Amino acid sequence: MKVFKSDMEVIINTVDKDKLPSYKRLLTEEYWKIPDDQFPTVIEDVIENVKKGNIDLIDTVKLFIYFTYFIKKGLIDYDMKTIKGVFFEGMNKTSLNSDYCENSNEELNELTLGEKNLDVDEIITHFNTINNMLKDKMYKEKAEKIFKNIPMKMEIFYEEFDKECMDIPIFQHYDPYQFFQRISCANNEDIVTIKEKLMERANKYTKEIEPELNNIIQLKNIIDDYVKGKSTTIKIILLNEFSKELGNIISKYDNIQE
Repeated sequence: MKVFKSDMEVIINTVDKDKLPSYKRLLTEEYWKIPDDQFPTVIEDVIENVKKGNIDLIDTVKLFIYFTYFIKKGLIDYDMKTIKGVFFEGMNKTSLNSDYCENSNEELNELTLGEKNLDVDEIITHFNTINNMLKDKMYKEKAEKIFKNIPMKMEIFYEEFDKECMDIPIFQHYDPYQFFQRISCANNEDIVTIKEKLMERANKYTKEIEPELNNIIQLKNIIDDYVKGKSTTIKIILLNEFSKELGNIISKYDNIQE
């Protein structure tokens, strides 16, 4: 935040402060640089923007930390319960159009307006809950975008999977039965390639992709149910081998689960 504030100071000095949104003034200036006659207007404007959900989630949390400090110092005439309710409501509205914030812990740890208190902890907990939901949403959208290329656009699938999915638990966010339907329609060569790719990432990123384990188990069960009693064909043999490889991946977590 110190570096950020320093960089923003240069920007702020080149723009009209009257046109800068109030919440950005609080986040980019030292609060005590705001003139006394402007401070109440800045506070009211921030509250209105929070209520409407106009401020990014991470910035809303930062502003709440500032507001707890202002209340403690008697700079604003609001009780904590009211302010906390406003910020909770604002975060819920903001979440409808927000993206996942990847570096939230680093950003929040840089705020040094005093010791954390229970109210700040509650807001941060609420933020983390929302942020995790946004993370799930992001991964679900990514999985749908990438897996839809199976079986018709395999070159695109391989390129995007290698680039975006090797070290993240993408299968946690995609229905195992849908994935099976797609690979069962793929040609034999692609079934082998996908199997090898899954084993490769499991060897390299065992811990990182652990959250997808339950879906991998489900996928194995789905394949086993499908091939059971089927006449022997090359594809059935390859699906059996695919299932065995999934079993090898699952076995990597035996010691971890214990």
